[in-house]
Amino acid sequence: MFSRRCRPTPAFARRAFRMSPLMIMSLIAGSRRSWSGRNEGASAVEFAITLPLLIVFVLGVADYGILMNNAAALVGATRAGGEVAEVNPSVTAAQLTALGIFPSGATPSVSASPCSCFDTTTVSCPTPGGAGANPCAAKSDTRVLRYVTVSATQSFSPVVSWTSFTFPGSLNATTVVRTQ
Repeated sequence: MFSRRCRPTPAFARRAFRMSPLMIMSLIAGSRRSWSGRNEGASAVEFAITLPLLIVFVLGVADYGILMNNAAALVGATRAGGEVAEVNPSVTAAQLTALGIFPSGATPSVSASPCSCFDTTTVSCPTPGGAGANPCAAKSDTRVLRYVTVSATQSFSPVVSWTSFTFPGSLNATTVVRTQ
């Protein structure tokens, strides 16, 4: 199995394991010292690498949050403008702006959509007050449905200008309301 040359001699075995506990502790302490000296600046380097990435991530989340807040406010404003137009179909964009329901910088517009019969056939709108003929008289349901469209546009600019990711330059929202 083993040749005589590969086996340790008894004298070597006695000398190799005669280390005192003090010598063993000093060897362990020396190895600890050498490793701790190499790791002193590791956390500072890791922090220096990750901090710019963390800042970019936080600013991106903030920009996206501002975008979603503005979009939700614009949709809510067009819905509120639609409710006003439902009560008063002849309302104008200037009147909606004067009511203060749109966020600052938003540009509302109001337009009357074409009328339709109950079966969604598009017809010309009769004059208010019933002076004209009903264009839906030949249908099973003779109601003429009138609609008003309230739209708004608002410009958006992010806090940080991103070169690789583009935010929309303007936000648009539209609400269509049946007035009759």
